[in-house]
Order: sequence, then C-alpha cells, then structure tokens
Amino acid sequence: MKKLNNFVTGIAVTLIVLGIIGSAYYFGKSQVQKGSDQVPIPSPTTTQEQVNSTPAPTQEQTGDFVNPSATIENIKASVESKNYAALEGYMTDKVSVILYATECCGLILRQEAISQMAYLNNGKAPWDFSYPNPIQTKLEIADPANFKGNVIGTASNGTTVSFHLNDKFLIDRVFMVIDYKLIAP
Repeated sequence: MKKLNNFVTGIAVTLIVLGIIGSAYYFGKSQVQKGSDQVPIPSPTTTQEQVNSTPAPTQEQTGDFVNPSATIENIKASVESKNYAALEGYMTDKVSVILYATECCGLILRQEAISQMAYLNNGKAPWDFSYPNPIQTKLEIADPANFKGNVIGTASNGTTVSFHLNDKFLIDRVFMVIDYKLIAP
C-alpha cells in the first residue's frame, strides 16, 4: 500500500509541474503575440518640396529672442505655402506635436515636427489666421489648453493648426486637427 501511495504522489507532482510549465509557456507565447498584433499608425511623410527647401538658421542657438511678428508671419506663410521647413529656425530643439484623435507624437525633435506638419497638406486654401475670429473663439473656449493665446490657423475645409510660442517667441508646441468641429462643433 505504501508503494502505491508513493506512486500516486509521484504522478500527482509530475502532473502539477507539467501544468505549471505548460501554463508559463502558453501565457508567455500569448504576450509575444499581443505585441505583434499592434499596428503602427501611419504618420504624414515629408514632401519633396520640404526636402528641397533650405531651413533658416536656428534662432535658439544664438540665444536671441525672435521677433514675435516675424514668427507669426512665418507661420502663416509656411502653412499657406506648405513649406514647413521654413519654420525650423522658429522652433525649439524639441517640439510637442499632437495630431488630434491619434497617438502621435509627443515631444519630438524639430526636424520630426516639420515632417509631421505634412498633416496640414489636407487643409484647403484659403487659411484664416486672423485674430480674433469666431472659430478661434470657439476653440479657445472648448479647449483652452491647446488654443488659448496661441497662433491659430483654420483652412476652408476645417483643418486647424495651433502654434504655442514660448517666452522667446519660438514654437514649442503644435496641435493639429483634421476638422475643428471635432473639438468645437
């Protein structure tokens, strides 16, 4: 009888150990598969026009303040002409970029920020950067963190961009949305 009890105990221990090993294998494999199921969100790419353009020298490297009027005028001209590389000299080294309703992009280098601004190619001319205007007022009320006190441009089809300027009047944050009505209906 004692031999039978030892035999049964041995089989039970073996089954438990095999069960633990099998569970570890199964859960480890399922974690790897979950990571491979994630599909990256495509980001806008740089256009040939942007690649060929020569960016202005960076103002921040000299430590000088940038004239706020110059920054604002360059923002307007760059967005309207889709020559975003011209803004490089008016940006901090790292820029916070947000594409509304996506997981893009966070704090990125200014060159990457310029590439992401190709998102604005969806905007149809004319762009309205006038201050104040009714759309801007709606956006400032609906989402003050991303619009209040910023330079805001709205295309005729609703595509909107908001530029935040730091204390040196350099762009440190860019917020883009395909249609402002998603934020302020």
